[in-house]
Amino acid sequence: MAERYALGFNYKTGEGAVRRFLNGFTEPADGKIEFTKEYVIEHTRRKLNQSDNTVLRDVCAVNCFLDFVIRKGFKAYQVPPKSLPKENKNFKARIFTDDEISRLLAAADSVPFSKQSPTRHHQIPVMFRILSNCGLRISELHNLRICDVDLNENVFTILETKFHKNRLVPFSDAVADALKGYFTKVPPQSEDGWLFCSPKSTGKYTNSGAHVHFRLILRLAGIPHGGHGKGPRPHDIRHTFAVHCLNNWVLSGVDLMAALPVLSRYLGHNGIKGTQKYLQLTAQMYPDIVERLETKFGDLIPAVEVAHETV
Repeated sequence: MAERYALGFNYKTGEGAVRRFLNGFTEPADGKIEFTKEYVIEHTRRKLNQSDNTVLRDVCAVNCFLDFVIRKGFKAYQVPPKSLPKENKNFKARIFTDDEISRLLAAADSVPFSKQSPTRHHQIPVMFRILSNCGLRISELHNLRICDVDLNENVFTILETKFHKNRLVPFSDAVADALKGYFTKVPPQSEDGWLFCSPKSTGKYTNSGAHVHFRLILRLAGIPHGGHGKGPRPHDIRHTFAVHCLNNWVLSGVDLMAALPVLSRYLGHNGIKGTQKYLQLTAQMYPDIVERLETKFGDLIPAVEVAHETV
């Protein structure tokens, strides 16, 4: 890690992948470190609901680490590049309509009580309101702690995001009311505790747990799912938030040249390029405003579909 940082790489995501890869590895007493083919394959195996892009990112980070191991004189097997999935650059985001968002929220409110997950029916309605009203990434939602919620100012503090930028995210009165009700039903145990604790442990929810919840909500809302890798995905709620926001701005006559950097900062993007791609999705979702978009902002609208993991 020290070497990568010294070379100028922002390697936080890669560091996480390497730490997960090393989980369970024990250094031999004789000091003869070796990462066998069996160990490497087992610890880089695709996990439940992992996308091709995530597998590619994590394995590339592990291979980089193993290259370092080999340069230090130890033995290590590296995953062959030919066996890695190809990067998916043209994943079609699913943008939910206003009616579908209403159905998703109604479905979240109707989640039944479960003995195995006694707080689930209190958590899911609040979680989905935060996602649909604030456009957070799933990982950002799961990483929220009690101390990150300011009900006096209606603001979330988002720390250590995808691009390692901290930011403040304001939320609406509807989200504030949902949070207040949630704290009444599930009183916080400590300021440092997770906002949404997994019922199976004292830890936070995992991404696979988010997919399970999302499939349940889709089924209750009567919205079909295309199967693994075809969506809709939980991340599409974030896409929907951004597209609806841009559509409202266009209809209100807001200057998008000034507004796009604001949305970029709000969403926690690394630059305006990721936010800019939502203009194309907005034009696809609302074809009646295409002429207005192209007349004023044609040069801003990219010609390619928004990528799976770039936003």
